[in-house]
Amino acid sequence: MLALKSQVIKSTLAASALLPLAIAGIVTSAGSAQAYSGGFTFDGSGTVAGINNSGITFNPNPGTIALGVKTGDFLGDSTGTIYSFLNTSLPSKLIDVGAADGIKLLSLTSILSPKFTSVFGGTDVSFNFTGLFEDGSQALGNIDFTTLLNVTNAQSTYSTGGTINASFKGVTVASVPEPTTLLGLGAVGAVMAMSRRRKAQASS
Repeated sequence: MLALKSQVIKSTLAASALLPLAIAGIVTSAGSAQAYSGGFTFDGSGTVAGINNSGITFNPNPGTIALGVKTGDFLGDSTGTIYSFLNTSLPSKLIDVGAADGIKLLSLTSILSPKFTSVFGGTDVSFNFTGLFEDGSQALGNIDFTTLLNVTNAQSTYSTGGTINASFKGVTVASVPEPTTLLGLGAVGAVMAMSRRRKAQASS
């Protein structure tokens, strides 16, 4: 009788030890299923912008832009809307992919200082940024402009608070999964399962 009771206890503990790992797997699957995947580029043809160290103003604002290369969840979209923003008011909505309905809405969360590159007839001005979609998906992106100013004048205008008048070339965005977060959930579950197995063995 004692042997049977001991076996039942062992079986119960072994089953409960697997629960954290199973729960972690469920959370991981649900999170990754809901997050956007893929990426897109926007053609900025026909849109101009004013660039300064306070933010970027598009004209028109908001402006309609055409989707170029697209992958994943963005394959069915052809247009989007882009919005002006101030660096001091982040997060701020930047792009609404598809209809301007708040679905696939990318908010700008941070933007780096621009990179100025000399090109034929002027200067390319490029910003790297991070963003967040309304479903919680993270994104990395790049916004590109072209100005008739040379590099020296463009840099000087920007650094002194002046406005650079530029043509908007486009945006490249990639949705970024969080493998470290998912791995962390699995690791926590595995450690908890191992701990319970050891306790079960010690008490038997």
